[in-house]
Formats: sequence, structure tokens, C-alpha cells
Amino acid sequence: MLRLREHRPGTLTGLSEFLFHRTGSMIGSLSQLIRGAAVLAIEDGSERITEELLTLVPVDYAAEQSEKRTTPAKRTTRRRHAA
Repeated sequence: MLRLREHRPGTLTGLSEFLFHRTGSMIGSLSQLIRGAAVLAIEDGSERITEELLTLVPVDYAAEQSEKRTTPAKRTTRRRHAA
């Protein structure tokens, strides 16, 4: 129940896709990630949770392994040159 002065309602729902993949869709990992980000937000004085801040918080082993399975593969596009 940490209250962050600068955190705006809806911020986390806007990051839902990122949070899903970062935690491997594991609720316990999500809770730990948000709690860790809130602590960092208080410590650095920003008082808000951002995607950048969430990337600084380490996730547990289970989320790490699950994240590998849920993160979409990055697409590489090759350009064809006209002959």
C-alpha cells in the first residue's frame, strides 16, 4: 500500500503488454516487480512507476524463464534491392 505522489492512475494498464512479458504472466512475479519499482521510485524521488524503472528491477527465476517463452520474437526484415 505504497502511495506514490506522482504516479497517475492507468499507468500500469498502459504497460500491460510489457508487464505480461516481463513477468512471464506470473502474478507473484508481477506483484514483486511492482513493489520493487515502487521502492525505487521512492528512493530516487521520482514517486512514479515508469517502464524504464520497471526494467531496473530484477525478476525472479520463474518469471525470467517464463519471459523467454512469452516474449514475441523480434522480427528482422530484409530489404530487397532492385536490380
